Amino acid sequence: MKNCLLLLFVLLFINVLNAQKHIATAIPAKKITGFSKNFSTQGIQAACDTLKIDSARNLWHSFIYVSATDGSEDDGYSFGVSRDADGISIQQDANYYDVSSSDYNYITGALIDFARGNTNVVDDLNKTVTFNVHADSSGFPGAIIGSTTLKYSDIKTSVTDSAFTAIKFATPIAIPVNKIFYISIDHSNFSWDNSTRDSLAIVADSSDEAPAAAYQLWNVDQVGSTWIRVSDYYVSDANNDPLDVNLYIFPYVSNTADGCETLPVSLLNFKGSLINKQAELTWNTATEFNNKGFDVERSNDGKLFTDVGFVKGAGTTSSLKKYSYVDATLNDLNNTFYYRLKQIDIDGKTNYSKVILLSLKSIAGWKIYPNPVKDKINVNLSLTADKKVTIQVISKDGKLLMNEDEGTLKQGQQQLYFNIKNFAPGSYYVRIKAGDDAYTQSIIKQ
Repeated sequence: MKNCLLLLFVLLFINVLNAQKHIATAIPAKKITGFSKNFSTQGIQAACDTLKIDSARNLWHSFIYVSATDGSEDDGYSFGVSRDADGISIQQDANYYDVSSSDYNYITGALIDFARGNTNVVDDLNKTVTFNVHADSSGFPGAIIGSTTLKYSDIKTSVTDSAFTAIKFATPIAIPVNKIFYISIDHSNFSWDNSTRDSLAIVADSSDEAPAAAYQLWNVDQVGSTWIRVSDYYVSDANNDPLDVNLYIFPYVSNTADGCETLPVSLLNFKGSLINKQAELTWNTATEFNNKGFDVERSNDGKLFTDVGFVKGAGTTSSLKKYSYVDATLNDLNNTFYYRLKQIDIDGKTNYSKVILLSLKSIAGWKIYPNPVKDKINVNLSLTADKKVTIQVISKDGKLLMNEDEGTLKQGQQQLYFNIKNFAPGSYYVRIKAGDDAYTQSIIKQ
């Protein structure tokens, strides 16, 4: 009887809240770019797949959502650590999966896209984040059937590297008979208040890009914890349209218990930048199995590729690895260059990444000066069309120090200014992004 009254009170409480739904303000997050997934059979390995990753890469737009109606982050992140509001503390975020149309039977791990992962309290980096797999309970996350943990500092590293956070369960978790399960991220031991800012934000797609799959575990003052559907409480606009979103949580699934025990090479974030007439290429791997390394290949026409270098792989590992290569042989300003990676297994099998394009033609219309600089930097742009422009300052070790959104600028000549007076003397990269184009130049701060 007591449990029935508690449930009734919770339902009444939620109904009251539904009358004053919160708009979840969307802030663009990093996109899944250059994710080349290869989960084909190797040797005796059974089929292995990563749920929803292809849809996210090709169809979804990535956002961070905040619960403050004015677009600020005072209330924290809608998916992640938030401040208590309306007597509610969000303890977990979860996503729903239905594999009833497949023969998948096991979950071995997942990739998660965190857009934020840092804190102003250094000791909090030792906290742990728990990842749970739940069975279904009448359309909501139910009993926990498996879990694993990561240190907060590991997530911070992934965010800093603009990479996915990879998790792996100690033993494969059997998918329930009804083939429905949920993966949740428990951040109940984190805080977002006036003194502590444990920032943990999970990327989600734009509303209505896919069937709604996001859930939250609320702790309601003097009532207890209950799971809710995000679309039942959050809205995407002033018209009270439900926020129908998926979280960027991508489980590894297979049809046998050892199907994903040794994952093939999963390549993340293959991208390139032009730096002082050189091509700087970077990429990450979440997992590697018998990976000898990567041939870096270049083409002038996107069809005929030749090797320009080799980067040694890590063999077999489930740890996130970061790679880079600098092609210093570019000297023709009239050419456009294409790059791809040929991943080579120890047994000689190969797989290719996607192709990225870097154009040296655009350099003539871009200018960053003076260099060296004391405080103010000038940027001249020649835009061939209206484009969204972003200015970034990056440290030599790859940390993003400044990220200024200039909005959409008109076609033609544009001149921008920004100040780095408070930066310490030393070398930095300035990266200008205009639509799909990008230009990076090394500068010296005096």
